[in-house]
Amino acid sequence: MPIISLTSFKGGVSKTTSAICLASLFCSDGATLVIDADPNRSATTWARPGGLPFQVCGEKEAAKLMRAQKFEYIIFDTPARPNDVEVEELARGCDLLIVPTPPDLLAMEAMALVAKSLPPDTNWRVLLTMVPPPPQKDGAEAMSALQSQGYPVLSQKIRFYKAYKDAVIQGVPLHKVRGGKTAWRDWTELKKEVVQALKTNG
Repeated sequence: MPIISLTSFKGGVSKTTSAICLASLFCSDGATLVIDADPNRSATTWARPGGLPFQVCGEKEAAKLMRAQKFEYIIFDTPARPNDVEVEELARGCDLLIVPTPPDLLAMEAMALVAKSLPPDTNWRVLLTMVPPPPQKDGAEAMSALQSQGYPVLSQKIRFYKAYKDAVIQGVPLHKVRGGKTAWRDWTELKKEVVQALKTNG
């Protein structure tokens, strides 16, 4: 039962969006649970219309639900802006920690602070999110900077599309909304890297 956690010292980095999209990817391989531990309850809001093909629950409900049902994958949407101790606990409690970051200076500095708080043996990856479309070069420049500094960055970038907002409003997976199939390709390509990262921990 792999546990994938997402965290960031900064809000607005697509942490919840990444959690929901990862769950949408893995639920085709087995029962998947998203644990919504963020006080904003964004994942719960997305799930409320009932159109997601996996379960979403609050942190306090999770233990009972996992006792009653077998899940193949657990995706943990953590509270934003955790302290150093909380980040270390998150790292110890999952098989893969993903730190989403848009390609802007403030977000990348927040990611660097997370990196400093992680135990040395943490299995973690940086995920570039909200990457603007060409001809803007923000994504490529951010990728180059992260790689040159030795961060374990996932090579597949997640581009920004309006379809994400529509998916939240409709309460469905990204690929179910107009224009969503194009955006969804980023995630289907990313899955191979995430699976490989989980194997690294194993």
